[in-house]
Amino acid sequence: MTAQAKALGFSALGITSPEATTDAQQRLQRFLDDGSHGDMDWLASDPARRADPRRLWSGVRSIIMLGVNYGPDEDPLSILEHKTRGGISVYARGDDYHDLIKKKLKELARWLQANAGGEVKVFVDTAAVLEKPLAERAGLGWQGKHTNLVSRDFGSWLFLGAIFTTL
Repeated sequence: MTAQAKALGFSALGITSPEATTDAQQRLQRFLDDGSHGDMDWLASDPARRADPRRLWSGVRSIIMLGVNYGPDEDPLSILEHKTRGGISVYARGDDYHDLIKKKLKELARWLQANAGGEVKVFVDTAAVLEKPLAERAGLGWQGKHTNLVSRDFGSWLFLGAIFTTL
């Protein structure tokens, strides 16, 4: 599966169980209680569901977490030398990562089904899934104080996606 994922452009892959986010629910609740979510009220709706993938899909037995490196080839801070120009965050350059990754996730999920069976569902920041804690549990990196996932290989330059499966 790793070779197939790499061929599709994924940079990182790890597998975890749906039970892996129990501490994430407590962190999310503290985040909400502190008001750190600002006006993103949708985060506060049903945090228990957000923290437990089985409440999203009761049939899930494994979660395959994937990352796509979007690190730039050039120094992203070099724009700061040009005082008359504005900078655009690296993640916002190019096509919408949701569309790019979802297409790759679906292709990998179809490959998985063809080779191993089972049912699958794919997510890329499109449902109540705590991608960063799941990615941490799957071994892709760790969640830093800035809440981003940090990878030893790619820093915080990873777009995340998930394949939920009954396998």
